[in-house]
Amino acid sequence: MIRLTKILLVMLVGLWGLIGAAGNLMNLAGVSAMVRATTRMPGFDPGAAPPWATEHPLILGLGVVLIVLGKLIPAVLCSWGSVHMVRARNEPAEVWQQSKSMAIVGCGLAMALLFLGWVVIGEFVFMMFLDEGLANASNAAFRYGGFIALIMIFVAQKE
Repeated sequence: MIRLTKILLVMLVGLWGLIGAAGNLMNLAGVSAMVRATTRMPGFDPGAAPPWATEHPLILGLGVVLIVLGKLIPAVLCSWGSVHMVRARNEPAEVWQQSKSMAIVGCGLAMALLFLGWVVIGEFVFMMFLDEGLANASNAAFRYGGFIALIMIFVAQKE
């Protein structure tokens, strides 16, 4: 039963990524507007934002790509990992443990990209916390990363 629970949780991380990436792709204008809202640093008074506040199309485009790929790549890895786990669910412990590798990489990559996008870039570089609306979005990303981290730790544990 523990193995099936781990498979289910990895599938759910994959589903989170697929739904998130699909939603982002269907609303590229909204994603771009969110990136623009972040990079123009609205938490500062007009004219007081740091010199790296920007609405440059290249930066906006890179932000959108990071957001979409930050969900899509982990989704693919977790989905692929869950298939390996399903195939190995009745195998000996060594084979089972090895089957979890791709799922663990997918979860780890999701956490890394959430941390990079929201904490390093959003919070540290563009100071999202200065704007209440952007801070709420950052809080949601923290929740996702926390759940995914807990799932990864649980999945990685040996039975």
